[in-house]
Amino acid sequence: MREFTTSAKTATDSGRKLPDVKFKLDTVEMTCRAPKDAQLAYLIAAASQSRTEADQVAAVLDFFEQTLDPASLAVFRRRLLNTTDSFDFPDAMAIFEHVCEEWSGRPTGSGSDS
Repeated sequence: MREFTTSAKTATDSGRKLPDVKFKLDTVEMTCRAPKDAQLAYLIAAASQSRTEADQVAAVLDFFEQTLDPASLAVFRRRLLNTTDSFDFPDAMAIFEHVCEEWSGRPTGSGSDS
């Protein structure tokens, strides 16, 4: 039987580590924790333009579920699911794009928003 050990690899891995990304949602400071490579690969595959829009939405929401710190996730969920709150999926996508830009070091959009 093949055995896989991850703790030693994690302890000795000297590769790059993405930073946590802090941002404000209105007046609340939020933190998106740095994903591990597998999370990033999953997101890239799931949110690719070759997927349906529903799959892309699900992938982005799953990603936030896994990377927002607990306090930020609680605010994100409450606001997104509140029918009287103006915070909606396009706002979540803007945050997602910002976080990806921070991790990649390059803008994802046209660059005309600055």
